[in-house]
Amino acid sequence: MFRNSIFAKLLLSFLLLSTIPLMLSGLFLLKGSERTLNEKLQRETTNILDQKLKTLSFFIADMRRMGDAIALDKDVSEFIIAPDAAAGQALIPELNRLLSATQAIRPENIGMTLINDRGLIHAYGYELRPDATPQSDFHWLSASEDKADLYTISQMHDRSYSAREPTQPVFSFIRNIGNPESGARGVLIIDFKIEMLRDLLKNIFLMGDIYNDYASGVIITDRAGEILYPYPAGLFVDEDYKRLEQNYFLIQRYDKTTDWNFTAYFLKSELYKPIYGIRQIALSITIGSIIICVIASLIFSDRISKPILQLRNLMMKVGRGDFDVHYKGKSQDEIGALGHGFNTMVRRIQDLVLQVYEEQDQKRRAEVTAMQSQINPHFLYNTLESINSLARKTKQREISRMIVLLGKLLRMSISTFEDMIPIEKEVAYVRQYLEIHKLRMKEDFRYDIQLDPQLLQLYTIKWILQPVIENAVIHGLYPKQHAGNIEVKGWLGGEDVYISVSDQGVGMEAKALLQLNEDLEHRAIELAKHHGKVGLFNVQSRIKLYFGPNYGIHVESVGGQGMTVIFKLPRKEST
Repeated sequence: MFRNSIFAKLLLSFLLLSTIPLMLSGLFLLKGSERTLNEKLQRETTNILDQKLKTLSFFIADMRRMGDAIALDKDVSEFIIAPDAAAGQALIPELNRLLSATQAIRPENIGMTLINDRGLIHAYGYELRPDATPQSDFHWLSASEDKADLYTISQMHDRSYSAREPTQPVFSFIRNIGNPESGARGVLIIDFKIEMLRDLLKNIFLMGDIYNDYASGVIITDRAGEILYPYPAGLFVDEDYKRLEQNYFLIQRYDKTTDWNFTAYFLKSELYKPIYGIRQIALSITIGSIIICVIASLIFSDRISKPILQLRNLMMKVGRGDFDVHYKGKSQDEIGALGHGFNTMVRRIQDLVLQVYEEQDQKRRAEVTAMQSQINPHFLYNTLESINSLARKTKQREISRMIVLLGKLLRMSISTFEDMIPIEKEVAYVRQYLEIHKLRMKEDFRYDIQLDPQLLQLYTIKWILQPVIENAVIHGLYPKQHAGNIEVKGWLGGEDVYISVSDQGVGMEAKALLQLNEDLEHRAIELAKHHGKVGLFNVQSRIKLYFGPNYGIHVESVGGQGMTVIFKLPRKEST
């Protein structure tokens, strides 16, 4: 019931028209905002990583300047070609002064080492272990050393060559040194702590001071994929990248200076906090707006449907026969106009019901009066019967015959109160009427009645032929001062019944005939009611009132040659 109510339909319409556009617009705005913010986050994280790599590049450039300043010094060249430890020891004071001066470029290094190809080692900034050798303590050098490159960065390694900190993890900047004249070769090693690299790459996280290895950071791998930073952990393969990508936003860069791959990672839950915040705000606004739309839709639907439901209930009362109802709405819109129209309709129905009641009461009174009035024709019929007896006693047969015929007419006229009678009875009534005129006119008057037998049991309204025949006798035959013929014919035409009444009277001129047919077609009721036209117009009015505008009578005539009245009636087999 609720599903089919106008309230439910209005509510559904309002909800569809308000919430769907609201949800779609909110979704588009949210997606657009998220896309814009996501692009901004990616752009800024990329810029930050690039800036950090640029800082690292500056560091490497400084290390190169340090390496070049040392490698090009003559004392270093002499150390490279020194044949033995004694020759090398002679150069130590000058080498220390050189290394001390260049250390100012990057003071955060924790030691520098010179090694020639004869195995001589000179350490500056830390205490060298007395038994340290290039083969045992600088074995990692072979993995990092590439004779074609002047500069390389080693893998992270410990300082086994240090007497005090042999397990300290460090990275080393390596500068290859050669003496073109002698062909001797050497290497400069500058060590720096792992924390120095962390300081260079710290605070890479975009959204403020948050920094820990879990939330964000950088993974550095060498050419072979070995993890160098933040701690040695083996190879970093594609499966590791895909697994990390599930929860982290990743950016990769390759630095040709160090030959390292940098993979910056940012925890999505932290990086996209602003997006999640905007999403939460948008969702709250959308839900709040939908709730407001639902409440507004309920209010508007109730205000619109309530008067309609009220009208429906009032109409149901009217349908049960209770006309003592009234719509009390005061709105000036279409519903208000409908309610006022309903009040007018109910008042009109009340008036019509009262009118019908009064008409029925009047009809009952008329029937009683008609029944009472039967006494007078009956009295007249008895009186005529007494006159008939007297005429027979005095042998006045014609008078007796006419009285008998007139008595039959009176008896037939009061024998029924039904409006519809068989055509056979109508014809019998006409036959009695024509017999009376035949007695009056003697041999000069003749009549002929020829009807299809199928017509006799069909029904029509009573007393429609007699006024037309009377009109033919009085206005057609009498003015000629001699009698003539009256012909009555009847036949079937499809679903219609046709009856013609023809006389040999004076007829009508064309102009008068045209006017008569025009009046019969359009003014019959008016002329019958208000102008005393009882004959043809009375018959025409009754036929049209009973059977509709498609039925009635039509007159055909030629001046001096008589007139024919044709009836068109519906074929009715019962009353």
